[in-house]
Amino acid sequence: MSEEIFKPEDLISTYTSQQAVEDGILFDIDLIAKKILHGKRFFLKYVTSGLLAKGYWNTDKTLNVPNLLDLLRQLGRIFTKKAADDYFASGVIELPSGQKQRIFIAQNETGRFTAMLPEEY
Repeated sequence: MSEEIFKPEDLISTYTSQQAVEDGILFDIDLIAKKILHGKRFFLKYVTSGLLAKGYWNTDKTLNVPNLLDLLRQLGRIFTKKAADDYFASGVIELPSGQKQRIFIAQNETGRFTAMLPEEY
């Protein structure tokens, strides 16, 4: 006989990805997909603001689209190397500064994925 440690009715609160978008912690890629991805749905749903702060924002807080497209290409290469049934991937990207950065890609509650810095996992 197994004892249930956590029951759904014991849940006190939740913090959804949508709330994180509203708080500025996550950026929703779908907001710009029509413009920069020609309407294609991308495997990635969110990128953390911490990762975007590594050179993907302009000084006026608008997205640097060429840099963001490069980030998405690099994330796509890491993602395609992972096993089809995996919920997590890790790899190294080159930031706009030329520095190398380890990143994590983890599945979120939407069934799609979030790219983040390791310290944000």
